[in-house]
Amino acid sequence: MFLIKYLKSLLYTIISILIFTIIITTLNYFNLISGKLLNILQILSMIISVMIGGYYLGKTSSSKGYIQGLKIGAIILTILIPLNIFVFKTPFKISVIIFYLIILISSILGSILGINKKKKDKD
Repeated sequence: MFLIKYLKSLLYTIISILIFTIIITTLNYFNLISGKLLNILQILSMIISVMIGGYYLGKTSSSKGYIQGLKIGAIILTILIPLNIFVFKTPFKISVIIFYLIILISSILGSILGINKKKKDKD
């Protein structure tokens, strides 16, 4: 049961990343967005997707949403960092480290929001 909760959260994150990617790619294909706006939308889609996964995990957790968000953020970064280094050959710069920190913070924030939403539903 413990592992299933994290796998479902990762599944929600991956599905939302795929949905955002399809939307952004379609908009780019028809030349509706390009350049800086495209880069901003890619970063925002990743942040929102990780927040969705953290929200689901927080909603299914019993307490301490920030720790649950930290755990799911660490799992996502454990997948993302080797993927970026070995597959996409992304150079390791300060902007990449800031992006990883933003991903971690968004997962924590999503989990905190999820656990607070759960508590409000009980009241």
